[in-house]
Amino acid sequence: MKRIYFYRLLLIAVFTFSVSVSGLIAQQNIHYADAWGSQGYSIIEKKDQATVINYSLTDLTLSEQLVNDEMMKEIMLPGEFLPNNQGAPNLPGSGRFLALPQGATATVSILSARKETIDNIDIAPSPEIPWDDQDTPLVYAKNQTIYNTDAFYPSTPVTLSEKTKIRGVDAVTIGVTPFQYNPVTKQLIIYRDIRFEVQIEGGNDQYGDERYRSRYWDPLLSDMLLNYNDLPKIDYTQKYTHNTKDVTGCEYLIVTPNATEFTAWADTIRRFRNKQGIHTKVLTLAEIGTNTANGLEDYFDEIYSTWEIVPAAILLLGDYGANAETQITSPIWDGYCVSDNIFADVTGNSMPDIVFARITARNAGELELMINKFIHYETNPPTAENFYNHPITALGWQTERWFQICSETVGGFWKNEMGKEPVRINAVYGGNPTVDPWSTATNTYSVTSYFGPNGLGYIPESPSELGGWSGGTAQQVVNAINDGAFMLQHR
Repeated sequence: MKRIYFYRLLLIAVFTFSVSVSGLIAQQNIHYADAWGSQGYSIIEKKDQATVINYSLTDLTLSEQLVNDEMMKEIMLPGEFLPNNQGAPNLPGSGRFLALPQGATATVSILSARKETIDNIDIAPSPEIPWDDQDTPLVYAKNQTIYNTDAFYPSTPVTLSEKTKIRGVDAVTIGVTPFQYNPVTKQLIIYRDIRFEVQIEGGNDQYGDERYRSRYWDPLLSDMLLNYNDLPKIDYTQKYTHNTKDVTGCEYLIVTPNATEFTAWADTIRRFRNKQGIHTKVLTLAEIGTNTANGLEDYFDEIYSTWEIVPAAILLLGDYGANAETQITSPIWDGYCVSDNIFADVTGNSMPDIVFARITARNAGELELMINKFIHYETNPPTAENFYNHPITALGWQTERWFQICSETVGGFWKNEMGKEPVRINAVYGGNPTVDPWSTATNTYSVTSYFGPNGLGYIPESPSELGGWSGGTAQQVVNAINDGAFMLQHR
């Protein structure tokens, strides 16, 4: 990864100032050249009953922010974009999952820390995160219980969550907020480096349940778990060498409505996946015995707990609905939002334990079209260079949101890191990209610093440098796809 620092000096923090385009607001960039480790988390030592972890800051930014007619400070860390709890001092932090042996519990203690204090600083409160369809200004309302208490918040920079499970692996979340702020005395403590130890108590020496392990889930666990290497290595070429007909379960389960056209196409997918070496089975709603949300969820929970081969993924073949001949129902989240992801969460921690997908075909014609398309794509992938050289980005500019940053960052990655020539198709929904900044949303500076010219270099300093923000149409998207494009990024 390209890392660009403003200055490098040993043993001191370097302060540089810049002026943003959104109202002459000062930015104070701080770089620590002598950090104990790389930015964020790193495992220092693995013991029998403990793991020693280091968390370091190498870069942070202080910016001024006008909040309710009061000029306050906002702290930003590279790669950390979400605000703190609503109304609390907006101190950035992050969390990582740490795997535990089966049945174990964990505690944490700080071994050493290096910190410094800034006096007389006003830290802004965290805003309320708006819903996607809310275009009103962000609301910054202080949590008076915190802001009127003469104490440092949070009470400790390192915390552990309650234990949870991720695909059969016991885990806790390590949370580090490398700051503490006293809103009464207006003192800010910056933890430049923290070394802490997570102690393991009880349990056995086994990390995870091998029945839930999957060659398709291991890459996800590797990304999520700080200590993924503690999980035992599994030779998946040997795991299913016995006759899979003699065991319950499969790697890939297809659930289909009962009508013949659906079951026939489900069998087509089954045969195709089995030829690929993915152990696949088909079940109809009649075989499951229900097409209610609660009934299906109970069934998926049961097979997760009892099948010898636990599905890594489940495909629902059919659109949403109650007609078991041609449709498969889905749970409703919060009384209004249809979501198959509720099926995926078996353990009740709001995270998937099985990957769910749905082909929303409604009839024989759509089944034939959709299924033949993906089978043809996988068996005869395009080989023309042009197909891969011209991915598409399409967006509706809205100054108070991050839509434009999202799509243009992906486009910049394609262009700068992969040598592609993205096709940009844009329209203006709100604002004026020829004069506006990238966004007026909170914490935008963190995002643009990370992806902009002082970071990864995927987007320019100002959107006006790119141009081409208006005039895009749906037909242009269709034409670009038909011209050949391996991916469409829309936001």
